Amino acid sequence: MASGGAGRYLLLAGFPLLVFASQVVWVTYSPVTTSVSWDLGVSKDAVGLLVMLFPILYILMAYPAGRLLDTRFKESLITASALFTLTGLGRLVAPMDYTVIFIGQILAGIAQPFLVNGITPYASVYFEEEKRPLAVSAGSAAMFAGMIVAMAIGGYVYSDWGVTGLSYYSAVLAVLGGMWTVAMVFKVNPLGEPAAEHLPTLESIKRIAKRRIVWLFAGIIGMGLAILDILMTWIEPVLRPIGLAGIAGIATALMLTSGVAGSATMPSIVAKRSARKTFIILASLTGALSYMVLSAWTSEFLLYVLLAVTGFMLMAGLPVIFEWVEKTTPLDRQGETIGVIMITGHIIAVGALAVSTPLTSSTGLFFLLLALLSGATFLLGLMLPSDKGLGRVKEG
Repeated sequence: MASGGAGRYLLLAGFPLLVFASQVVWVTYSPVTTSVSWDLGVSKDAVGLLVMLFPILYILMAYPAGRLLDTRFKESLITASALFTLTGLGRLVAPMDYTVIFIGQILAGIAQPFLVNGITPYASVYFEEEKRPLAVSAGSAAMFAGMIVAMAIGGYVYSDWGVTGLSYYSAVLAVLGGMWTVAMVFKVNPLGEPAAEHLPTLESIKRIAKRRIVWLFAGIIGMGLAILDILMTWIEPVLRPIGLAGIAGIATALMLTSGVAGSATMPSIVAKRSARKTFIILASLTGALSYMVLSAWTSEFLLYVLLAVTGFMLMAGLPVIFEWVEKTTPLDRQGETIGVIMITGHIIAVGALAVSTPLTSSTGLFFLLLALLSGATFLLGLMLPSDKGLGRVKEG
């Protein structure tokens, strides 16, 4: 088994690759939904359902996945890898069969919570303490990067190779990531292991629920997901009344690319300086001020600059909190804790997305809503405990 050196880290790259592939699988067909629906002989709603399955299954599976990661970490990663490999093989065998693609998407949707919730325990199990922030950054950045790549190249792949090309390239990534992660599990010696015994489910939930910081994290992540989802969903129609709809795609891509850079770099920096709380407060304050400016004055230049800045700060917040959870939560409850945080965060995001729908006809009100969400995040950030001199807790 690999115990050190470049070979060990090469094997450890399997997990971020699978996280990257999972996001590609999720939104493979989204950039050309209408054309894909024509080619497969199904409705646009049927193609849209492929995307909707992931958040639905995440809410249903996040806690069970977190529980299994805490009690059966290696088996959980192998299961997730196998499900994504099956999804990829299905697309390779029947790239134009909607039923096969749909079944594969269900399998991938079931597996995805094991990857999202697994980023934090992956860092704890396989990395030395000083390298864990970087490991969390790698997993989180891979998650955002996969979505960006799929959305950016989907149209080009379709124009040259059609639906078959979309199915094939996403399938290859899924199979490669799945097999690589399985090899990692079998060949890399873990540096930490969850406790052999685990609390009963109800008692474990009670312990997690008693931790005030968990709910603060959930609120902060929920507000961040809400802002991201609202922008991704409505930015084009919101900019149409002021004649800027044509730059919506570029502005969104700039925001996401900047966010990947933030996710990859900031967690390690703020962890070394014990500046996690400070970063979250500054990120939310930056967002609130930026969106207030955009609510009053929206220009092409301001959109590019402020969405890039807020994207960098906003998306970096997720791995910063993941690393904070890793630092302050026993290894045998990290998956469950992330599951509770992310379920709550997704529920908040869905509610905020619903509230935002009537505001899409007014650019000013739309960005004012984002400013209010950022302001709420700022208040939650102020309520966080200090992260100076953090030590790992032993009890919930």
